[in-house]
Amino acid sequence: MAIDLNKLRTTLQLVYKTFKQYKWKFVVVTILGFLSGLSGALGISAIIPLFAVLTGQESGLDIISRSISYIFSLFNIPFTLPFLVAFIAVLFVLKALIKFAAQYMNELLAAEYEENLRSSLFNKTFQSSWPFLMEQKVGYLEKVLMFDVSKTASAIILLSSLILLLTSFITYAIVAFSISVFITLITIVFGIVLFFVFKPLLYKLKRLSEEMAVKYKLISHHVNENIIGAKMIKARTAEDKVSQKSREYFQRFRDIRVKSSLYQYSVGSAFEPIGFVFASVLLMFYYKNPTFEIASFVAIIYLIQKMFSFMQTGQGTAQNIVEITPYLKSVALYRREVMENKETETGTREFKFDENLSFQNINFSYNNKINVLSGINFEIRNGDMIGLVGSSGAGKTTLVDIILRLIKPASGKILVDGIDLDEIKIRSWRENIGYVTQEMFLLNDTIKNNIRFYDDNISEEDMVSASKTANIYDFIQELPNKFDTEIGERGLKISGGQRQRIVLARILARKPKILILDEATSSLDTISEKLIQESIDKLKGKMTVIVIAHRLSTIMNSDKLIILDNGKITEEGQPEKLLKNKDSHFYKIYNISN
Repeated sequence: MAIDLNKLRTTLQLVYKTFKQYKWKFVVVTILGFLSGLSGALGISAIIPLFAVLTGQESGLDIISRSISYIFSLFNIPFTLPFLVAFIAVLFVLKALIKFAAQYMNELLAAEYEENLRSSLFNKTFQSSWPFLMEQKVGYLEKVLMFDVSKTASAIILLSSLILLLTSFITYAIVAFSISVFITLITIVFGIVLFFVFKPLLYKLKRLSEEMAVKYKLISHHVNENIIGAKMIKARTAEDKVSQKSREYFQRFRDIRVKSSLYQYSVGSAFEPIGFVFASVLLMFYYKNPTFEIASFVAIIYLIQKMFSFMQTGQGTAQNIVEITPYLKSVALYRREVMENKETETGTREFKFDENLSFQNINFSYNNKINVLSGINFEIRNGDMIGLVGSSGAGKTTLVDIILRLIKPASGKILVDGIDLDEIKIRSWRENIGYVTQEMFLLNDTIKNNIRFYDDNISEEDMVSASKTANIYDFIQELPNKFDTEIGERGLKISGGQRQRIVLARILARKPKILILDEATSSLDTISEKLIQESIDKLKGKMTVIVIAHRLSTIMNSDKLIILDNGKITEEGQPEKLLKNKDSHFYKIYNISN
């Protein structure tokens, strides 16, 4: 199959940029390629002096015979049939060993690159900013890390294979030129003509490859998204609609794959008969030549056949390199995006919160559009329990995200005991904040590992104490395997209230200084809510607690309520006083919701 040299050059530049740190290993591969090609070319060319010895003809007239004769004389080896056969055998064994070493090095290099790239991208993903992570689609990262990276790593093997083919082609061509310049030139010219004959197929194949890469991402996202929402899909009897949409994706993906394979295999199948016809025509015109020798002709036909094979394989390899361009670009783009959106660390101080947390004229907007928060001013004293109240879209969760330092205010600042929050290390700050949301994230693992959550420093005593405070200890003790009980994918083997209390125990086991509960009880039944409310009440005075809730029972025990409306604080005060004031915004919210 013909390739577009300009696009191949662009692709190779991209490949070089991607793998330039391995350039010296590619140099070694190139050297091995020349040695492998030279061994194979000399091995088959040795048929000329071998034939001369067999027929009793004069040997040593051609450059190959002279070269081999010189090597034999250099090492005092008799120029006889057994030693010639042994010499050919050694050359082909040597070629096989060199080729094996080169291929093994390629696979090792590709596996190493794949591992390093996956680890690096995954690590950089979690080092990136929260606004960037919010934009990512379900399944896209998985597709990039597993499929695109694998395709990218295959470029190493393809590039190394192309180098081996090119070096072998060059060495075979050199030997072929030494036997017959005329036949070799005709062969090369014919090969170039074939390149241009098949060239139009490149564009179609490249477009199909790009479409396949896009469709793969869409399918990955579609599958992951609907698996996550499987319960709702079944509850709404939407299985048929989801399946129909999936079928459309799968059918298009199948059509692209079949069409791509058709282009590849149809042209590949044409090379063998074309090569046979070409060799037959050469024989018809060349055997009448006075200088014609059957041994030389057999050798050069073999060399030409190998050169055709190299061209065919090289053409396919080069085409495969062009086809993985979308995946190279995808990985390069994602790597650039995570680097550009890396979370910046500005602080140098360790965590400290002894007195108060002061919010001074905080303003925030997404993408510099409508303000989500405007002129936020309030104070949280250490040990207080604060309730954030407001209708949906009032800015409560955005304010919490600012406290967690997931996003930065557009203006204003937060002071911790008089120190600008930005001066405190992000990691140190977050390690001392516990965050519980209504969206419970649980591992498909044991209760123990869900409470520890990648922190081996959590002791058995810490787990027991935290689970007791979270009112989940008695339930755990009733289970056959207690803390070693598997809770299933997303904790679906236990109830929502039990899942939420395990999440709360996870947070409490780390003994945070500030606990944030973001609608943590909004989706729970009355009994589960009561148990979690009891847990929260136990924490009052022991740590600073910030509660976002719609239910009055969850926030009535707060020291202070902060009422938000349209991104602004409309009032502050104790729950009882605000509830008695019929003119208060809190009173209106409560009465409307009830």
